[in-house]
Amino acid sequence: MKVDRQRLRSLKGIKWSKYGPDVIPAWVADMDFLPSPRILSEIQKIVDLGDFGYRYHDVDLLIPAWCEWVEESHGWLPPADECRVFTSSMNALEAVMLLHTEPGDGVVLFSPIYMPFRAAIEQAGRTVVDVQLQGPDWKFEANSFKDSLDSKTRVVLFCQPHNPTGHIYTKEEINDFAEIVAEHDLIVISDEIWADLVFEGNKHLSLFPNHDKLRNRTVTIGSASKAFNLAGARCCVAHVGSASTRSHLEKYPDHYFGLPSSFGSAATVAAWKYGKSWLQDAKEQIQHNRDYIYSRILEDPSGLTMHLPESTYLGWLDFSNTSLSHQPSKELLYKAQIALEPGDKFGEQCGSFARLNFATGIDIVEELLERMLTALNR
Repeated sequence: MKVDRQRLRSLKGIKWSKYGPDVIPAWVADMDFLPSPRILSEIQKIVDLGDFGYRYHDVDLLIPAWCEWVEESHGWLPPADECRVFTSSMNALEAVMLLHTEPGDGVVLFSPIYMPFRAAIEQAGRTVVDVQLQGPDWKFEANSFKDSLDSKTRVVLFCQPHNPTGHIYTKEEINDFAEIVAEHDLIVISDEIWADLVFEGNKHLSLFPNHDKLRNRTVTIGSASKAFNLAGARCCVAHVGSASTRSHLEKYPDHYFGLPSSFGSAATVAAWKYGKSWLQDAKEQIQHNRDYIYSRILEDPSGLTMHLPESTYLGWLDFSNTSLSHQPSKELLYKAQIALEPGDKFGEQCGSFARLNFATGIDIVEELLERMLTALNR
């Protein structure tokens, strides 16, 4: 898939507008590809008709479209009557977390982790229970998890596939995880918005269908935002497998948690119903980019390493043994004019890391990598 740099520079989204014209941005998790033509067409229909009133047509289609997509793509069928629409994945995560906790209660995350997870816990006055994953493979470690829990721990925030490392938790890891959360009677919020961006030779495993002890305690969050470049659509569907969570949600008025807009709903439904071919093309380009980056880093003498992601379009780069081991993203912004996401945003132990977004054209990837490796080898 090709990208148009002139178009990218004209966008008002934060990825390409935050820095000056000489900087190549590879930080925030937006793709540079144009969305699927069918998505653009569905939104254009609304604009052409001026259909801006109380238009619930696509909102009503969200749950059946997602359930059908999940069954076809991942081999399990979420019961539609247990699903609920939210305005974003973080809206769903925060709502469920608050329903099951009180101020001071413990909420688990596995760092390095997508930074809004930690912010959500802290801003709500809950206690962060930080279970630190260890490189280079970032696997779940049962003893570390179990040792972190106490009588005040209530909820686990899970990210499958994992952002920023791209790790997909295996059946064995899920089994170990399930036994511990059942023993401690924890609610699990599983953010699975990266599920559709899995590379060849790997398979996404949703938590809910993969262990009996997870079924009545897991809320699975799905969205087209990452796989179809629709973060601005503000649209999410969640399967609420936890009966207690469903009971909590039913106590609130219909509009309390909001609804996505007509535009976001139309874009999301179009993605799940008609976007398979576009997604396959995007995944092929992303995998090509990943393999190119990984091979260049392996050959380079700078000391830079990268965990080979099994999913996502994110490279988790380790600068520990390079000349820019301290705040590498800050140094590379100045020395190479490339913008990466700082590693310490994902965990205090990750100051020598940075996250690279490679969902772009190969020409941009090549230029970005050349700038970075040149700076490291000076």
